[in-house]
Amino acid sequence: MADEDILDTIKKRYRTAVDGWNYIHEDALSDLRFAYDVDGGQWPDEIRQDRAGRPMITVNKLLKFIRQLRGEGKMNRPTMKVIPVDDLADVKMAELYNGLINQIEYLSSADVAYDTAYMNAVSASMGFFRIITKYENEFSFNQEILIKRISNLFQVKYDPAAREFDYSDADYCFIDEWMTKKDFKAAFPDAEIQDFGQNQRGQNYQGWFEEDRVLITEYYYKEKKKIKIGMVEIALPDGRVNRGVIELTNDVRKRLEEDPRSRLLQERDSETIQVKWKKVTGAEVLEETDWPGKYIPVIPVFGDEIVVNGRKYYMSLIRGAKGPQQMYNYWSSCATETVALAPKAPYVVATKQVEGLENEWNEANRKNRMILRYKHIPGLQKPSREPQTQVPAAIVAMMQNTAFELEDHLGRYESSKGAPSNERSGIAIQSRIAQSDKGTFTFVDNFTRGLIYSTRQLIDLIPKIYDTQRALRVRGEDGSERIENVNVNTGRIDPAGSPEVLNDLTVGKYDLIATTGASFSSRRQELRQSLLESLQYAGPYAPVILPFIFKYSDSPEAEEIATAIREFGMQGSQAGQITTEQGGFNAG
Repeated sequence: MADEDILDTIKKRYRTAVDGWNYIHEDALSDLRFAYDVDGGQWPDEIRQDRAGRPMITVNKLLKFIRQLRGEGKMNRPTMKVIPVDDLADVKMAELYNGLINQIEYLSSADVAYDTAYMNAVSASMGFFRIITKYENEFSFNQEILIKRISNLFQVKYDPAAREFDYSDADYCFIDEWMTKKDFKAAFPDAEIQDFGQNQRGQNYQGWFEEDRVLITEYYYKEKKKIKIGMVEIALPDGRVNRGVIELTNDVRKRLEEDPRSRLLQERDSETIQVKWKKVTGAEVLEETDWPGKYIPVIPVFGDEIVVNGRKYYMSLIRGAKGPQQMYNYWSSCATETVALAPKAPYVVATKQVEGLENEWNEANRKNRMILRYKHIPGLQKPSREPQTQVPAAIVAMMQNTAFELEDHLGRYESSKGAPSNERSGIAIQSRIAQSDKGTFTFVDNFTRGLIYSTRQLIDLIPKIYDTQRALRVRGEDGSERIENVNVNTGRIDPAGSPEVLNDLTVGKYDLIATTGASFSSRRQELRQSLLESLQYAGPYAPVILPFIFKYSDSPEAEEIATAIREFGMQGSQAGQITTEQGGFNAG
């Protein structure tokens, strides 16, 4: 395909993606501006004009709910665990995959990518992060996998025809980036900056070029190829039989026919997918390569999804709460205006009563005087203070009603965040909080779906990127480097004299299971507390439990103390010096 035709196809797909996401992006932008009150986003322009010169107060009651849900996402990060799923995979290799994924997340600061995507999903209905590969350093041929954040959710434009929730069936995806002309020329000195305007087929592709900036777009797309696959059986000299699935090309068929040990059991039509990547402007393709994975490495995290008349809509946490929030701002402004503009007459006094004392009375509202003098005039009462202007009860009632409506729309209530309530027992309080969490669990669940999709991509990428003999660091779930280095894809001779590959990442099929709950650090604290509580009932088992209490402590020397207690217990046990007494233990 000629370059001109390739660019024409890219531009047509880009326009389709822009049109397909435009209404979703408009709602998302409105949600973001409203949630964080950017540029007065909680006051409509027409009302802002009408109230020019009058109080326009914003009491943003939405942020605490957004931040609470974000905090829960950080504390209860879904945990992914790789498991073997066929007879060639094993548990040890699954653990190696887990350690590699933990190390990839650590090196990538993946928490930042996850939190950004989740925050955008809660605040604006969608967020994204991505997976990339790069060389380990400038003098290496080994690549590594990294997880990176996409801070601007509007950069991403997926194939709008995709039907799967995670867009795994999408045929293409764009990631936009604006560059200044100066930076563009520095990065691509031989590239041309050109405004296409009207192309040869009369279609308008505006937006690729501006006066001082140029739009660079990363374009991922899938190329599909029809193939034949076959189940092949090969008899080995030792009597064993190997069976596997291979692509049936003409050369493979010929070799199978010529080899009497081979037998074709069955065959069928299939399809392979090659993901490709290009970086383009409106004028030319700047870079291109094949992506090693079978998925487009852009992972979406969505809020609540609904489909109306065949059209997808994504809902943020605050989408339905905008009206009550605006009403709360309005009534707060009315209350302020009522009090601020009311006549201020704190004292009623006759003029003669303050003759010669005018300065004292004029400063009474600014200085904290111990006494305030006046002239007694027979027949006149002493100066009296008028009651301060009160906020009308109707305004107070409306503010209370709109606050309740906000909570109803959000599905979360003040008492679930620690405000006083009727519950007094710990179980009742926890039940109330759990009940409130149900209203927003959709966001947590959809976040988990995004992490499942990204981890599945990592499982697919690991044997393709870490495909040479090399030493890799792996990391435990608690963040510690469980094993210093692991040699993968290492050839050696087994005890029987046959060649084998140690830690071959290409052998076996693996998948994952996901669990949502407290983070590892929270589970450590919970376990330590349980051990402390059980110690008083442990009796003779107290020496066994005590080292684990220090092991799961976060103190700097906790591990050394646990080891010392364990060694002391072993020595005492051998010498018969440790005895139990009243549920405790003493060294005798």
